[in-house]
Amino acid sequence: MFPDENETLRQRLVRRFTSPNSRFWLLAACLPLLTVLRLGVLWHPVQDPADLPADLEPLTVAPEPRRLRRTLGDDDSIYQSLKRQPLSETQVVELIEAIKPVFNLRGDSRPLDRYTLVLDPAGEVQRFEYLPLREPERPLVVERQEGRLVGRRNVLPLEKRTEAIEVRIVDNMSNAIENAGEGQELTDQIADEVFGSVINFTKDLRRGDRLGIVCEKFYQNGHFIRYGQVLLAKYNGAEVAQVGVYYKDPEGRKSYYDGQGNSLKRMFMNYPVPLRGINSHFNAARFHPVLKMTRPHLGTDYAARQGTLVWASAGGKVVRAGWDGGGYGNMVEVDHGSGYRTRYGHLSKVSVRTGQRVDQKTPLGLVGATGLATGPHLHFEVIKNGKQINPEKVNHDALGAPLPKNALADFAAQRDQYLSLLAGSTQVAAHLSPSVSVAE
Repeated sequence: MFPDENETLRQRLVRRFTSPNSRFWLLAACLPLLTVLRLGVLWHPVQDPADLPADLEPLTVAPEPRRLRRTLGDDDSIYQSLKRQPLSETQVVELIEAIKPVFNLRGDSRPLDRYTLVLDPAGEVQRFEYLPLREPERPLVVERQEGRLVGRRNVLPLEKRTEAIEVRIVDNMSNAIENAGEGQELTDQIADEVFGSVINFTKDLRRGDRLGIVCEKFYQNGHFIRYGQVLLAKYNGAEVAQVGVYYKDPEGRKSYYDGQGNSLKRMFMNYPVPLRGINSHFNAARFHPVLKMTRPHLGTDYAARQGTLVWASAGGKVVRAGWDGGGYGNMVEVDHGSGYRTRYGHLSKVSVRTGQRVDQKTPLGLVGATGLATGPHLHFEVIKNGKQINPEKVNHDALGAPLPKNALADFAAQRDQYLSLLAGSTQVAAHLSPSVSVAE
């Protein structure tokens, strides 16, 4: 076939390289080159890491520190909890010794407190962070510095606000306060600190009763942290009406007083544990759940979790502390003078010794189930002239000491401020609720 004279050079080249014969010979010519390139990749040796340049050494990733997060259980302690962790006895002792100078291991720790342990790859403690439930703004931190553990307490700035709350009783005070969006800590202050000697919260409350509260609350970055002081509590009920006002007298003594300036403090506190209910009342003919027979129950059994703190109902001298040969188990007995004694039975732990002087609300031990007990609770007795009397009536008709006359005007002014805030006075509320950063 002869080329057309009018066919251009470009057209000739296209026709030549697109013909079937041309494509075959072009592919055949390229195959050896492709094979050589492929074999070069497959046969390329892996370079020894030692032959790499210094700046191209193999990448090594350091092991991450190990973090252990734990919560103290009932009847627990920091030492006991640390003993259950993968730490040697030497490390536990070293950590405890670093904590002691800045934190009261016995008095400041509580069940449900949380902590975090940070261990290096060798298992050595590098950091310990402890968050106390009662004072979350004062966390405990222990860090390793220059080979030794050093502890400190941080103080986080808080904003203090004074707020008024009003609740209506449906079944009990705890549920009423919780339904208002508040916590159990506030209930405990009302039941133990304010009205702990003058209102029987297991008998005196009725459906429809009202409780007003003015209290301090602490916040951090707008988030609630904890309660401060209850400044006023006002209970209006069908069976009882009572006002409690927090006041510091001219001598510097701080206490709660009724609306007329009479102290709400009595010789005895109604509750030697935070009030969670009563399992069994004083009863001369109770059927005993362990002995399975009718037997007098000459005290009050308070419901409480294992490890709950038990305190002295009144000040006095410890005359017995430890194991009792009868059904009390671990027991503490305190002599208050004037013929009065109190007993605290079934304790899991005793924190005082015979002969020790104690004040009202001094810790005596922890709730347990020792002796003749079917479960954790506190058995509490009040004894007068050698005979048990009903603990729930020990303060009946008792009167509190009045404030001195020169303090009554100042007391009345503070009382009226708090009552106005409770009634919704915006002027007083603005005066009592400044935004102040504090570190207490």
